[in-house]
Amino acid sequence: MEQIYYLVAVIVYGIFIVRFILSWVGGDFDIDTDLDISDVVSFKGATHFLMGFFGWLSVKCGITHNIEWWDYLIAFGLGILFVISLYFVYKFMMSLECKPRVATGKQLIGRTGKIYLFEGYESIEEMHKYTILVNNNIGMIECPAKSSNQYAIGDTVVISDFVNAYYII
Repeated sequence: MEQIYYLVAVIVYGIFIVRFILSWVGGDFDIDTDLDISDVVSFKGATHFLMGFFGWLSVKCGITHNIEWWDYLIAFGLGILFVISLYFVYKFMMSLECKPRVATGKQLIGRTGKIYLFEGYESIEEMHKYTILVNNNIGMIECPAKSSNQYAIGDTVVISDFVNAYYII
């Protein structure tokens, strides 16, 4: 019976080590999910449970050469503890993820942009219509803009307001 504990422990720890090394080179790095119960109850969760369970049984068997009924309870508890630790490692890794916030509308007020295109003159409001390029945290976007001043293409302007889907410069 001792050989079964050792064999399963060696196989499970071997799988863990291979997956760990593959994660260094991007071969098996799949932490990009939303941390629900399916992340813990998976192949990785089962691997961690078996590492705790058979790891304890292998150590106990190697020291005393005797397994009692309570050793299975301890092994089960350690398996659950390994799965819980996996959950908290995933949770910590997800907290390190950096997602850029896309700025739109009034969030772009105060930012600078460049005049990209002159679209014409609106005589009713006596406003010049432009398309400007503005950085919105993930890249440059084209924004419709109006101004009472006349600008040339390539001029740098500052957004002062956002009214009726137009940026006022």
